[in-house]
Amino acid sequence: MDRYSYPVRRMFIVLIGVAGLLVAIWLQVVRWQVLYAREQPRGQVDADQVHMGTIVDTVGMPLAFDAPSYTLVVDKRQLPPDALPRVREWLISLGIPEERVQAKLSQNLNTVEFRHLPYEVAQAARRKVQEIVDAGDPLWLRVDTVWIRSFPQGSLAAHVLGFRNWATPPRAYGGVHEFYETFLLTGEGYHPEFAHEAERPGGISPYFPSPYERDLVLTLHTGIQYWVERELDWAVARYEAAGGAVIVMDPNDGRILAMASRPTFDPNRFYEASADAWINRAISEPYEPGSVVKALTFAAAVDSGTITETTTIMDTGVIRYGSVVIRNSQHKAYGRVTPEQVLAYSLNVPTAHVAAMLGPETFYRYMDLFGFARRTEIDLANEAKGSMRHPRDPTWSVSDLASNSFGQGMSVTPIQLIRAMAVLANGGYAVTPHVVQGYEKDGVYREVEWPRGARILRESTTRLLTRWLTAAVDHISIPDRAPVPVAGKTGTAQVPDLEHGGYKPDAQNVTFVGYFPADRPQVIMLVYLKEPHKGPLAVDPNYIWAFNTAYPTFVRIADHIVPLLDIQTEAR
Repeated sequence: MDRYSYPVRRMFIVLIGVAGLLVAIWLQVVRWQVLYAREQPRGQVDADQVHMGTIVDTVGMPLAFDAPSYTLVVDKRQLPPDALPRVREWLISLGIPEERVQAKLSQNLNTVEFRHLPYEVAQAARRKVQEIVDAGDPLWLRVDTVWIRSFPQGSLAAHVLGFRNWATPPRAYGGVHEFYETFLLTGEGYHPEFAHEAERPGGISPYFPSPYERDLVLTLHTGIQYWVERELDWAVARYEAAGGAVIVMDPNDGRILAMASRPTFDPNRFYEASADAWINRAISEPYEPGSVVKALTFAAAVDSGTITETTTIMDTGVIRYGSVVIRNSQHKAYGRVTPEQVLAYSLNVPTAHVAAMLGPETFYRYMDLFGFARRTEIDLANEAKGSMRHPRDPTWSVSDLASNSFGQGMSVTPIQLIRAMAVLANGGYAVTPHVVQGYEKDGVYREVEWPRGARILRESTTRLLTRWLTAAVDHISIPDRAPVPVAGKTGTAQVPDLEHGGYKPDAQNVTFVGYFPADRPQVIMLVYLKEPHKGPLAVDPNYIWAFNTAYPTFVRIADHIVPLLDIQTEAR
């Protein structure tokens, strides 16, 4: 069997898993529809509350909407003197934690509130109210309905969505909710330059469009998002990483099909998570990416005419550039090598030579074109811009040129890195990463057109780099193989020691960025693991590199993506 042929059994297992996920999601949707249909406002908005529009995925699956929450108000002044113990037991019988009940009823207040209770508790309390009324007793209980943001898929895509707190008035934090808060609340503040009327995704849905007519459709594919998160969790646990991120994008137009960050949180229970869990590492945490940048250095060299396919470079294994000594990670010298060999063996010394051949002006011009040290303008809140010193900076030196050529001494976010690598995948054009596919307003659904950006590289450059990067992936000497040909590059980078200066002695960040199918890319994916502490090789569990951590994770996710997107898997 050809190593790139896709086993039918594996595809069947993936599709069965996705089917199970979709059934679970739709059961949750039906539950919401049945239980809360009478509570949902239709045709008008509550005068005393400002509601947010609904957010759905690319096929109309609900991701966030306003839903009722319930507050039980106990007026202790209306209770008979001996009734408090019975009320306490009744509240506990509803499923409210005993500690919470005890703490609330012990407060020296005339009325106490039990907030954010589920529908079933509210219905039981309403029956109790009717019993009190029928008995003619003083009415000591009231059930109030308030509207809060609900996330029916739990933690799925939490960092893309963000959350809305329970303050007065509520405030949105992170992701789509913070970036599009004004539009979701008022329908204003969002006027894309290019948009056209289109058919609503998902057909008839009880959640889309919402009664507020200020809704968003995301580019996310729920099935891919599910597998990305599942495999990222596996990788973080398997390699004992401090965290990580995965981005799946269409390299041709910048649509984000999935994005995940770890650690994570449940937006329904945002208050239980640490501030660190709220950070979207895919867009907000710059890091030194390592050797993935070598692909871009060689792309600049080919595109500028500095090197050709037949160029050879002398690899001495170690060399000094300015104030730094550069060595190959293998601590070996390979002699005269071709660009394809440099990328396959991931050699630092000849890469630095190529950067010197380019010169600072040309090298940094291309790095600027690739978008480093500036935001991608993705439509998510709290994007960081990273950093890269230029010759015009007083602290820059020639050692920066050498280090930057293989991804050290600079910082990028994963979203910046995948956008730069997408230029190689799509034939040479810049794209704008984005998560909004369309929006509903004034009873009309419109899809947003995200125009392709300027040409960065010649198409011939990208074809040659793709061939080299396909060979680099083929060179990875482990059995894990994606179901289709992949072009990509690993990156294993030292981690700066912010407290003591220099780099941490025993820490690495690992990255793999690849696109597939290599000859006609439909997907580009980045896998980033933060400071993994355990490698997969039994002979040396501390042998930690991107090729045996980030790359196998990439393969595991690709195994799920290929059947979901019906990507053809013919042998090369």
